[in-house]
Amino acid sequence: MDKKIGFLFAAISGACFGFLPIFAKLAYSHGGNAITVLDVRFTTAALIMWVICFVKKLDYKIGKNKIIFLILLGSIGYNSTTAAYFAALNYISAPLVSLIFYTNPIIVSVLSFFIIKDKVTKNKISALILSSAGLMMIVGFCLGNVSLKGVFLAGFAAVFYSFYILAGEKTRSLNPIIVTTYVTTGCSIAVNLAGIISGGLIKMSFNAWAYSIATAVFATVAAILTYYEAMKRIGPSQVAIISTIEPVVTTIMATILFNDFLSFPQIMGGVLVISGIIVLQNPWKKDTDLAEDVTA
Repeated sequence: MDKKIGFLFAAISGACFGFLPIFAKLAYSHGGNAITVLDVRFTTAALIMWVICFVKKLDYKIGKNKIIFLILLGSIGYNSTTAAYFAALNYISAPLVSLIFYTNPIIVSVLSFFIIKDKVTKNKISALILSSAGLMMIVGFCLGNVSLKGVFLAGFAAVFYSFYILAGEKTRSLNPIIVTTYVTTGCSIAVNLAGIISGGLIKMSFNAWAYSIATAVFATVAAILTYYEAMKRIGPSQVAIISTIEPVVTTIMATILFNDFLSFPQIMGGVLVISGIIVLQNPWKKDTDLAEDVTA
């Protein structure tokens, strides 16, 4: 039963993450802009996470150096990721952004080889080949019809997130709820400052506010909490595999709500990318290593 609950949590987490670009696009359609939506997302998420910390009586006093590191990790690392991701949604469809971004586990493996001299395995090589072929199919069959700027922004988001994951390895010994709390706080501080300096924060309609808050409640807090609950029950590899429903949910909802259809070659490219992620996680071998664990 515990494993079934774990599978359910993993599926819910993947689905919640899959709704992130959907809620963002809906907020945009009702007059929101990227920096204001991000401001609402991270400020709301940070407040909720702090409430959870106090309710659960978690020890958030983890030392000045660790707190500074996590704040910087959020304000620079994760914030750069989401800024590029949300900006990409202004130029290309949500499914394309999601699928391009979803190559980040492969990028993590490549960066791990060059930066921390992680070993190369057959699974990693196979995953790289599959995902690269998939990415070429996704992007190659739409270059004449979509904005290259959007494609590059989505790619930058994947690269930024990969560096964020590698930097986050230093936080593995800490409570993930505490880590998330400080990271979202750092993001909130950075986005607020950027918005004030640039003058980019705008007044939004009620609907834009509602969808922006949804990015915090469902696509951030709920997605992260269910992810960690799944991790406790079924482990990182199985969670990562089940979480591949994320781009599937994004694609289905974008098709229903925005008529953002993918061509057959792009769908096949998406299948190759997801297959690469599954191969990378090596489900045929029992493994408790968390190094390849990546949250969306």
